[in-house]
Amino acid sequence: MSIREPAAIGFYPLDPQETIETIERSYLNTHGPKALPKVNENGERKIVAGIVPHAGYAYSGPVAAHFYYELAKDGKPESFILLGPSHTGYPGIGIMTEGIWKTPLGEVPVDENLANVILENCDIILDAPEAHEGEHSLEVQLPFLQHLYNGKFAIVPIAIGMSDFESCQEVGIAIAKAIKNTNKDIVIISSTDMTHYGTYYGYTPAGVRPLEKVLEWIYQTDRQIIERIKKLDGEGVINYVFDQGLTMCGFAPVAAMIEAIKNIGKVEAKVLKYETSYDIRGGDATAIVGYLAMAFYRTP
Repeated sequence: MSIREPAAIGFYPLDPQETIETIERSYLNTHGPKALPKVNENGERKIVAGIVPHAGYAYSGPVAAHFYYELAKDGKPESFILLGPSHTGYPGIGIMTEGIWKTPLGEVPVDENLANVILENCDIILDAPEAHEGEHSLEVQLPFLQHLYNGKFAIVPIAIGMSDFESCQEVGIAIAKAIKNTNKDIVIISSTDMTHYGTYYGYTPAGVRPLEKVLEWIYQTDRQIIERIKKLDGEGVINYVFDQGLTMCGFAPVAAMIEAIKNIGKVEAKVLKYETSYDIRGGDATAIVGYLAMAFYRTP
């Protein structure tokens, strides 16, 4: 069985106790939900999917905490399908069908049955553990989940390096079929950061000052993306990002998630929190990133 060692230390601490303390500070932060989560064992289990950021916990942790706080109230799923972008240059769509993911808080198994059903339903997904080597976008979600559920869950990690809508649609349909066929209690988590702005990223379409003008441009740009997500318009998200030359890194995983939930049933989208790294940590306009937490609820 393959072991996937931590690759994102620095985004969160190496020490287990420090990791727990950092997560709990994210919840208690003035930009977080301001309370520690408590898993409701009898939750309604209405959440079918969510969007969370994947930066260092000191930056995006409080925003991510809003989704995980909501998830705790909703109950305890069996497995999580994790969709994230490839920052390492992997060009395809890579899944892991077996193995263990390690973090400072312990081990998380891959849901082999669910992963293989997804793989069987989609020709463009490859069984490719190498797609996850050095990739942080999915790993940084695990300590939050471990903190909630004490490691009693499984995952299906999928790294998406392709960016066309047709590929995202195929992946989403395959995920929806697998969820229906396995009849498991599953949540899809799509990992993305929003606009990356500033000279650090080589992206300053609104200039670098005044700062208020820069922030308003970022807020407005991300609002346009969020409106398309709320409408479950995966193709619209991708087209808008390409047409405007935007820097949202996980638009493809978000589009794949949207296509999956559209094929599962009726859902209602809710924005839980949106803020930028500047709102949370201060700084200047050289490097500002937008962070989004959203939840998607099953409706009658």
